[in-house]
Amino acid sequence: MSPWEQRFKNYATTLFGFAAGAGTYLLSVGPKLPTTNVEWAQFGVSAFLAGLGYVAKDATTGSGPGAKN
Repeated sequence: MSPWEQRFKNYATTLFGFAAGAGTYLLSVGPKLPTTNVEWAQFGVSAFLAGLGYVAKDATTGSGPGAKN
């Protein structure tokens, strides 16, 4: 299985990361585009959370020592 297929297979952490990033941004800035430095920093934190959810593995894929996933 290719790395891209593995990442898309782990949809739960991807969805959780996207929800965490979007929720963090909406709660701190609101439904508008960032304009100030503080808003851009919050956008960066939110994008980091979404990216972390994308690259993280679900618990069901087996990430223990010696796992081949």
